[in-house]
Amino acid sequence: MKQELKEIEDQILFRLSSSEGNPVDDEELIRVLGASKIKAGEIQAKVMVAEETERDIDATRLEYVPVAVRTQILFFCVSDLSNVDPMYQYSLEWFLSIFMSGIANSERADTVEQRIISINEFFTFSLYSNVCRSLFEKHKLMFAFLLCARIMMNENKIDMSEWRYLLAGGMPQQQLSNPAVRWLSERAWQDILGLSALPTFNSLADSFPKHMKAFKRIFDSSEPNREPVPGEWNTQLDSFQKLLILRCLRADRMTHGLQDFVAAHLGQRFIEPQASDLSVVFKESSPSTPLIFVLSPGTDPAADLYKFADVMKFSKKMSAISLGQGQGPWAEAMMHSAMERGKWVFFQNCHLAPSWMPSMERLIENIDPDKVHRDFRLWLTSLPSNKFPVSILQNGSKMTIEPPRGIKANLLKTYLSLNDDFITTCTRAAELKSLLLSLCLFHGNAIERRKFGPLGFNIPYEFTDGDLRICISQLKMFLDEYQDIPYKVGKTLSLSLSLSSLSLSLSLSLFFFSLSLSLSLSL
Repeated sequence: MKQELKEIEDQILFRLSSSEGNPVDDEELIRVLGASKIKAGEIQAKVMVAEETERDIDATRLEYVPVAVRTQILFFCVSDLSNVDPMYQYSLEWFLSIFMSGIANSERADTVEQRIISINEFFTFSLYSNVCRSLFEKHKLMFAFLLCARIMMNENKIDMSEWRYLLAGGMPQQQLSNPAVRWLSERAWQDILGLSALPTFNSLADSFPKHMKAFKRIFDSSEPNREPVPGEWNTQLDSFQKLLILRCLRADRMTHGLQDFVAAHLGQRFIEPQASDLSVVFKESSPSTPLIFVLSPGTDPAADLYKFADVMKFSKKMSAISLGQGQGPWAEAMMHSAMERGKWVFFQNCHLAPSWMPSMERLIENIDPDKVHRDFRLWLTSLPSNKFPVSILQNGSKMTIEPPRGIKANLLKTYLSLNDDFITTCTRAAELKSLLLSLCLFHGNAIERRKFGPLGFNIPYEFTDGDLRICISQLKMFLDEYQDIPYKVGKTLSLSLSLSSLSLSLSLSLFFFSLSLSLSLSL
């Protein structure tokens, strides 16, 4: 509109400069001036309305600055994850897509203040859920605590000196003797002295003997993270500062303390397990977006992927290859063919072909979404590796694959992978159910014992999902082919063949198997 107003002014000046004689006698000039005056007035009114609208938009936009602040905090939390594991890579485009989805799907509100709260809460949890899908279990609480701490730092609720103490401890500024040598270790007392060097805790060491019984109650408690801090400290300290007390007295319970801290400030859902679903990951993918399984030792997502391909009617349109030395040209030809015909390609064990990773990166970067078949999908599996291309990780849809947590979850996963036809087609369905439970229970025991270090197995022996599937297939085959149940053959094949990597004494393995067998047959 301002440009149009300038054009009218230029036209008037041109008419005046080109007019001959008395301008008052130029009827055409007078007509143009009258029309221009009316037009200029209309434009000026519109300009004023537009400027007022622009001021309103700017004012409204400034009201949403808290959303922008929260967004930049979360982005740098996500970008810092690459320092934890080389597979934790995320692009700005991926982050922005989640942000836009958060704005569109968050709950509407009558006021701007409520709308800001709704967007921030929805987007924070949406981002957490999406990132957790690609994090290993041991890093999920760390990420939730990082989100919580960064948000509180922005609100000046966490002192940076106290934050540094939580991460690295501190140096004592005074040397006092340990008043509780019978139950408090010297290292814990030095931590208390180091904490006393901070302004908020400057009288902690001096007041420790006064409240020794209360501190010992925390030390002896089965849930020290939920015990009140003694004396005036309980009212003077906030929840983060109480974590520092817990760090000194019972560092072994810090995990539980962090869980309570995150649940109190962000919500219980931030410490609950996040379900992973192949269908959700597939829905977010595209022909130019690879789907990446980040593996942990002893896991294999192949069976789950084949089952999902069968559900999606792609079981006959899926090609797979295990990468390794000399497999690069075959994999490249397979990928070109799949892009033309709309098939799925499954490249396993990418970490075993680091020299071919640049070629795979080039192939993916050259995918033209307008030319490739819309049904084409590229599935990849890899253990964590710093040789895996960063650009693929940033632009791909990632999902970590880990053994289930606990024997119950392990059994549930195994049974969910089976179908009714597998059991009903067996000639001895009742015996198969009992023996199947014993085998799955043995598998769950072997996997769970690895978590306890030397208290479990001195070596983290492998009993992969692939090994279990082979054992289950053998079990069904023997029941179908033998008149009598071949217990000895089943034990030998399950323990000596499928678990040939187990150099542990066979008697221990047979003990686990026999125990689970007797339990299942007694049901």
